[in-house]
Amino acid sequence: MTALASSATEHDVLRMAQAVSDLVRVPSVNPLHAGPRSREAGPAGEGAIAQRLVADLHRAGASEVVTDEVAAGRPNVYAFFPGRTERLVAVDVHTDTVSVEHMTDPPFDGRIEDGHVWGRGALDSKATLLVAATVSEEAGGLLGATRFLSWAQGRGLDLDQVLVAEPTGFAPVHGLRSLVLAEVTTHGVAAHSAQPELGENAIEAMAPVLAALAEEAARLRSATGSTALGAGSLAVTGIAGGVGANIVPDRCSITVSRRIVPGERPDDVLDRLRSIAEDASPGPCTVRSLLPGAPDGQPGWPAFHQDPGGALVTLLAELCGTAPAVAPFGANALRYSGLAREVVVFGPGSIDHAHQPTERVALDDLGRTAAVLSAWLRPGPTGRTP
Repeated sequence: MTALASSATEHDVLRMAQAVSDLVRVPSVNPLHAGPRSREAGPAGEGAIAQRLVADLHRAGASEVVTDEVAAGRPNVYAFFPGRTERLVAVDVHTDTVSVEHMTDPPFDGRIEDGHVWGRGALDSKATLLVAATVSEEAGGLLGATRFLSWAQGRGLDLDQVLVAEPTGFAPVHGLRSLVLAEVTTHGVAAHSAQPELGENAIEAMAPVLAALAEEAARLRSATGSTALGAGSLAVTGIAGGVGANIVPDRCSITVSRRIVPGERPDDVLDRLRSIAEDASPGPCTVRSLLPGAPDGQPGWPAFHQDPGGALVTLLAELCGTAPAVAPFGANALRYSGLAREVVVFGPGSIDHAHQPTERVALDDLGRTAAVLSAWLRPGPTGRTP
């Protein structure tokens, strides 16, 4: 099958662009990323966009719209649309965006210019059909996806396929690395910097820990994995310590981001980080997970990986003229084990262009996305779902 071309008229594309523009104008910065610039435009969080989506979904003909409060002022929104078969599919799109503090472009103007819709969220990810709108994907441990999984299972929904909206360049993504996020802290004894011999310097104690973690990162880079996701990776992404220029620090902490792949258990990975840090530190050292625990008690969730020959992966690849792929970033699919028979991450645009000082989505991509989703949802020889 050749790649599906957009059948949308210029009027249709402009109408879709205006819908995306309207959503971009509703600030929905994740509270963990909020700053002075985003707060000038409105409160942090997804509350305002959830209200907008409830109204839009009702107007679009949803048979039921559910608002599910995940945290104060941060609701998921679920909408059901009647189909023509008994099979149930879903599109998941997160409603939070990343920080706008570093943007060089007006973050919420949503202008349509030079063949693109501009503004934070235009690419990641307000530019898609919506069935399940979930909060807290960009930061906070995928709380909205975790809640949606629990809600859907509690309601007894039998989902056949779930499409998780992310910018993948129209390639169907069937594998994602997951994350173990840890804080490593070395503990010392405070003293006056004029008499450092009376204290134990926690920052100096962290130096051999950093060296040991660098060795672990190098080991992972040279390793091979059992799937197309390859091996895991490690990066130190933050450091803090010291309380004054004339005080020997009694505490130093770093943040360690450890991406995990199929075959790795989060608790085993956290235990290895703890062992590396404790063996390297000359003094007391503690390691703790920074992510919400999974229902089974794990300090994180396993990687997402499924058969690249699945029905939805194959269909999307055929429709778009792309190849099945895996991706290094995280997405809500990491939480959807057991939610449906098949889960695929898919959408227009490249993740390389997300979270940048400017953000935009091409109007041509909006038309192409609509054509692909329509073909997927059409029953018969082209589409395979209601």
